[in-house]
Amino acid sequence: MSSVNHLLGRLLRQGGSRLINTVIDKTLPDAPASGEGKRNILSGLVGLVAMRAATQSVPGAIIVTSGLVAKKLYDRRKALKAAERPTGQKDPPKA
Repeated sequence: MSSVNHLLGRLLRQGGSRLINTVIDKTLPDAPASGEGKRNILSGLVGLVAMRAATQSVPGAIIVTSGLVAKKLYDRRKALKAAERPTGQKDPPKA
């Protein structure tokens, strides 16, 4: 590998990781939303099982990560819809 290719590859790897970290930080902030503090034994067990699946295999990590991202996007969409709704209205009845 020539020195130019090596240098370009190194710059792309460093810049790419910074870009990915920035996108992740903006998309999935670390600060918990208000009202998220109630945990029970069942949620703790589910978290433990998910952690074990994610740390034991690559497919497990992919499944757990995609589930977390889907949950985060669902919660965000639900919050945006609640913010758009006037304050006096409740959720529409579920069918």
